[in-house]
Amino acid sequence: MSLRQRLLDTTQADLDRLIGDKAQEGPHLDYKRELPAAWDDKAKHRLMADVTAFANAGGGDIVYGMDENQDAEAVAIVPQVLASVDEEVRRLQDFMLHLAEPRLPGTQVQAVPVTVGDVSGHAIVIRIPESWAGPHRVKTNQHFFVRDGLRNRQLEVPEIRALFLRTESQAQRIRDFRSERLAKVLIGETPSELQPGPRFIVHAVPTQAALGLVHLDPVPYSQRTRTLPMLGRHSASSVTLNLDGAYGVLLTREPATTAYTQLFRQGFFEAVWVLLPLSDLSKPLLPGIAYEQMVIQFLEQVRSELTVNGVALDMAVFLSLLGADEVVFAGPSDFGSSSWEPAHFDRRNVLLPDVLIPADVSIGRGMRPAFDLICQSVGLDGSANYSENGDWEKQ
Repeated sequence: MSLRQRLLDTTQADLDRLIGDKAQEGPHLDYKRELPAAWDDKAKHRLMADVTAFANAGGGDIVYGMDENQDAEAVAIVPQVLASVDEEVRRLQDFMLHLAEPRLPGTQVQAVPVTVGDVSGHAIVIRIPESWAGPHRVKTNQHFFVRDGLRNRQLEVPEIRALFLRTESQAQRIRDFRSERLAKVLIGETPSELQPGPRFIVHAVPTQAALGLVHLDPVPYSQRTRTLPMLGRHSASSVTLNLDGAYGVLLTREPATTAYTQLFRQGFFEAVWVLLPLSDLSKPLLPGIAYEQMVIQFLEQVRSELTVNGVALDMAVFLSLLGADEVVFAGPSDFGSSSWEPAHFDRRNVLLPDVLIPADVSIGRGMRPAFDLICQSVGLDGSANYSENGDWEKQ
């Protein structure tokens, strides 16, 4: 017995069900009767040992506000009466953000209103997915932990090596997915026929999806009760179901389209945009301001869809430009501007490494390494669209 897949939907009834089913603590569930009276160094270390142990194993939930018996079975809800529940949630989020190394992707904290007798308060649930960015250690003592049955234990050196190999293989599977998809685009095996021209491609892979923990229902997108994001458009003109999930296209007067988005059932997003010549240019144009804005808006819409589906917002993003040697890049320029100097890529295909964007980082700020790298690929210092504090601002 475990809590709901979508943590945001958790209610007291779900906690009562744990009690009714005599759900035991185990590799993926841990009960705490109450929050620490004070978050001193010892309390923070204990929390982060629990959190990193779950992340280094198969993931799990920590429930503050649940009493257990000697058999580690849930027996009673203990409401946590807090002066400010929002402040407590933010505090826990801050611990998980700053007290683990490397940073933990995909963790969630949910305050669940509960009432027992005449006492009202909250139970606090922390959800930690299995991580492919680890292994993680606790910053307070540099130790690595793993969940082993009902308890945590410190990892030995050979086990740490094995975890590094495991997480690298998980990351490699995501890179392989991207490579396979690019190969299909190159040979024309796309969900909808594309017009000729260079292809700009965005792959967004949520951390939970990378671990195989996500299944998105594509039907609401084909029924238009949910919006399928697209590059340069608020939504697709037409959405169709296929074996992979659902794909949306931009309808044109031509038989072939210039853009599509493929939503994969496992939570991956693929957006493709065909670059075309504009005005008096003989070559297709990638405008430095407009394309960055399009990517940011697309990924923000992806985040909105992840939120609706109860998926954590941490994601890895890959940018690719196939046929880059045919493209004119206009750095500090938008569509329709003529006050720019054209630049050119020196290779056929530009395939950028992944950028990991944590849930608490804005899309614009998180994408800066990729945008800078695109500019540097044509000899520029970096994107011209960032303020001194690192926020994306259209110049």
